[in-house]
Amino acid sequence: MAHLETATTSPNDPSGSADSTSGAIKRRLLLAVLFMLVFAVEFALGFHYAYTLDYTHSDAMSRVANAFYVLYSRDPHLAAIGFVWNPLPSLVNMLFLLLYPIFPEVASHGLAGVLMSSLFAAGTAVLLASEGLRYRLGAATSVLLALLYCLNPFVLLFGSNGLSDAPFHFFTMWTVISFARWLNDEKPFGMVAASFTLSLAFWTRYEAVPFGAALFAAVLIATMLRHRRSALKPIEQRRWKYQWIRGEGTLVLLMAPVVYSGLLWIWWNYLLMGNPLYFLNSEYSNVAQAGILMENEEYVRILGNPWLAFVTAAQKTAYYAIPLGVVVLIRLFSGRLFRWDLLILILMFVSIPALQYVMLLKGTTFAWFRYFMYGFPITVAWLPYELSQIKWRAAGRILVFAGLLGSAVLLTYAMTNPKIAPDEHTYITLGSHYEDMKLEKSIADYLNAELPDAVVMMDSYSAYRIIVKSRNPQRYVITSDRIFRDAMSNPANYGVEYILIPRPSSESIGSAIIVTYPNLYANGADWAELYKEFGNNAWRLYKVTGLTGYGRQGEAGKE
Repeated sequence: MAHLETATTSPNDPSGSADSTSGAIKRRLLLAVLFMLVFAVEFALGFHYAYTLDYTHSDAMSRVANAFYVLYSRDPHLAAIGFVWNPLPSLVNMLFLLLYPIFPEVASHGLAGVLMSSLFAAGTAVLLASEGLRYRLGAATSVLLALLYCLNPFVLLFGSNGLSDAPFHFFTMWTVISFARWLNDEKPFGMVAASFTLSLAFWTRYEAVPFGAALFAAVLIATMLRHRRSALKPIEQRRWKYQWIRGEGTLVLLMAPVVYSGLLWIWWNYLLMGNPLYFLNSEYSNVAQAGILMENEEYVRILGNPWLAFVTAAQKTAYYAIPLGVVVLIRLFSGRLFRWDLLILILMFVSIPALQYVMLLKGTTFAWFRYFMYGFPITVAWLPYELSQIKWRAAGRILVFAGLLGSAVLLTYAMTNPKIAPDEHTYITLGSHYEDMKLEKSIADYLNAELPDAVVMMDSYSAYRIIVKSRNPQRYVITSDRIFRDAMSNPANYGVEYILIPRPSSESIGSAIIVTYPNLYANGADWAELYKEFGNNAWRLYKVTGLTGYGRQGEAGKE
């Protein structure tokens, strides 16, 4: 390892010597081994939960299902990927779902999602280590930095469970790394890279919007204040007018791809769903789903209360702040505390928690513990740049490694405490949702065995696990089918033989079938009779016996 550090500290050796070539080969080999190691650990953990235990996070399985509808539903088309969640994770899942005909478990057990998140987690390790090598921190330091972050039990969890957090971490960290590179050398390549990785972060999670706003402010700070003070620049380049023009150009370069992405997403929502803000205010949106929060007294108390919302957001964010504290200590000891780039880091760190603060005030967020975590990878991505700026690197490394170890201990404690991180605690302890998953598997097994060819209509909002576990998914009429709305009004006219609906509850109330037929579950209808109940009436299967009122009107019109 020591030899490797020596070899990699001169990556641009002009001599073109054999030693330089050998060092480059060893560097690539090191990164490849690091990638495979992290990927193997992440996938093994995810495989254990998803395949051995048949337990997957509901959001992760839903993203797999969205990709599944594109390829294997009754009406396969790209728009079936959905217009509520950002599509990039599901697009990656689609690549792994190509294996479905020979390995159906990539869908039925959500292994496509596990592969997706494991891939991005391993890529994050390589990203961190390679940046450490680029700043000549040494191979041992670079690899240890990557491992201390990626093998943090809390981070490890999200690299294995198929959620969108792993790819979002990857793209935000790449954006920070590229932006810091531009701060360091002022070459345009770093800003170009940051612009595209920021847009990819948007295609992954909406939290890229406040993060992008922080970067917007960061560019203004860097161009108008930080770079202007450089005594190495000619006087004319330190004038306000020059800096403003330079800032405008840099902002256009940074923001153009992500602004274009946002406008494109709004246009697609309008073009295909008839509502440019469908992702924001439809019956399946986060705002609609957050209606359940009105049943929670704690959230009702926070609603419209700025102080309680601030305290809640600050408490959750504080668990992720140790690396930021380490950076402040390094700055304090090196006499660099009052530098503009520290303000930039703080802006990026608080940007996403600030969004959660606003959403808490409006009652539109579940405020899960993980929603406040993004400042942690942002700060870790900053660390190679930070270490490169100090002379006493050995002490800096000790502080950084101690901070990352401290974060691992603190976050492990948090996710094992249901009062702090209820969603994560439920996942690692196979909580109450596990019984729901087993019930949905039994329903899928029943439909596969007893009604293998029957045409069944169901809302994928609630029934996605049942759909991906089917041996014949093309027989299901589901929400993403272009005939779904018409078939829901006239099931018999579209060959629908059965309708499967869950018990109406605060979690299922957004189901289109329940909205259209609010009394169907409880009372049936003159055109449908109860065929079977599942799980203590948690689900009911109705057999279509005639035309609905809509259908009879249609027949009368024909006569």
